[in-house]
Amino acid sequence: MSYECLEENQQLVVTTMSGVRSIENGPGCVCVPCCASTDKRGAIILETGGYAVVLNDQDGTKRSLFGPAVEWMTERETCVLNAKCPKLTQQEYLIVTDGEGHVRNVIGPALFKPGPYEEMTESKPVYNLSKNEYIRIKDQDGKLRVERGEQRVVPEPLEEVVGGVQEAINIDNHHAVLLRNEDTGSLALVTEHGLFFPEPYQKVVEVREKIVLEEYETVVYKDSTGRFHFIRGDSDMRDFFLPPFCELVTQSWSTDLRKEHGSSEEVWKYDRRASYMNYEFNCRTMDNVELVIDVSFFWAIIDVQLLLEKTGDAPGDTCTHARSRIIQEVSKIQLMEFLASFNDVIRRSCIGDPFYEERGVDLISVEVLKFVCASAETDRILQDIIKETADRLKKKERQKGENEVALSRLGGEIEEERMKKELIELKKSHLKTEALIEGEAEANKLCAFLKKADEDANISSDAGMKMYLMLRKLDSIHSLSQGNSQLYLTPNDVNLSIGQIYPTTGSSHHD
Repeated sequence: MSYECLEENQQLVVTTMSGVRSIENGPGCVCVPCCASTDKRGAIILETGGYAVVLNDQDGTKRSLFGPAVEWMTERETCVLNAKCPKLTQQEYLIVTDGEGHVRNVIGPALFKPGPYEEMTESKPVYNLSKNEYIRIKDQDGKLRVERGEQRVVPEPLEEVVGGVQEAINIDNHHAVLLRNEDTGSLALVTEHGLFFPEPYQKVVEVREKIVLEEYETVVYKDSTGRFHFIRGDSDMRDFFLPPFCELVTQSWSTDLRKEHGSSEEVWKYDRRASYMNYEFNCRTMDNVELVIDVSFFWAIIDVQLLLEKTGDAPGDTCTHARSRIIQEVSKIQLMEFLASFNDVIRRSCIGDPFYEERGVDLISVEVLKFVCASAETDRILQDIIKETADRLKKKERQKGENEVALSRLGGEIEEERMKKELIELKKSHLKTEALIEGEAEANKLCAFLKKADEDANISSDAGMKMYLMLRKLDSIHSLSQGNSQLYLTPNDVNLSIGQIYPTTGSSHHD
């Protein structure tokens, strides 16, 4: 005999040698028979929201227990599950399967208390769809249906949401939807404006943007029969949606400096404007000097159809052919000849070649941006030559400037002398004019004197002339007498007599 002490909420399962089980609940002391086995276990304590499932190993039945409670199991029962009851919010639901395989939804808000034979999934969110949202649902028979917002959607237990919540597509002037009908496999382009929701068996292949072309752009697309369609930006069809079963014709153009397809870009809009393109390559002169030349091509696309028919990389083909022609031309001349006329050599090699026009390209001009020798030593010598040439040109320009300054100075002096000559001639002209005016005034004065003498004193013209001259002499002498000058004259020098200056009263006049 032995004794087992049990605490509160403990029980003891006693199994005799014959397999008979009995149970004793605590608290207390239990007398255990000899040769009997014991198993001490706790009671099932359930809090609020908790539940447990116990199994009777005698008949295989189960029962559920829910809290808050303290539950005692019988000697044939064991606890197979002790968990929390699922608490569902308003935005959750779960799927429950009973013992006979029937399923149902339990939608929140709720505290779900499962039965002993029920199984449940994890809680799932309810689908609250906005006005521009929809879901595609597949039922147990594989049929599809579409549920649009605004609504609260809870799929049936055997239904499946395919693709999750999706947004409807806004169709406007610049957006359309390409659809595939999964029943027939056909494609359709929907361009009707508005909020677009696909039907259950319609699949959105892509949202297509309208192609809008500038005046100088061209787009090419291929239809289902393989035919090319060329759309120009200066045509009426300058903005359009790509039709179903059609694809844009693209080319991969080299963009690296040596046009070796190290980097490239996909081109589907062909720009017909002229543009610049740089290219670098190596070549050798006749005297075996290897040069690295960097050139700039000014080129334009003139025929997109020829371009697509003849080449798949217009920049690469243009540069490669130009390199071949330049190498041939440079190999015929020496380095110094190349230095003297490198741009002419490059242009002569490229311009006018029908190769470019046959591929829908116009090579307008080509210029050398720079060139260096591949060998460092040769490049140093070349730089010295270029420096000497630049210095010589600089000196020539300086001398030319000095000569221009000297010529300008000499021209200024010549202009000054010419202006002086004109000044003298102008002064002389003025003096002549003054003398003419004074002479006319003197003549008028003389005429008036002679006329008055003839009228008043009946003096002849000759006598009046002599009298006028004598008066002029007296004026001159009077002017001299007003200053400090001294003039010594004899009567014979001036043909002067006292009788003539102051004639006596009654005396006759002598010539």
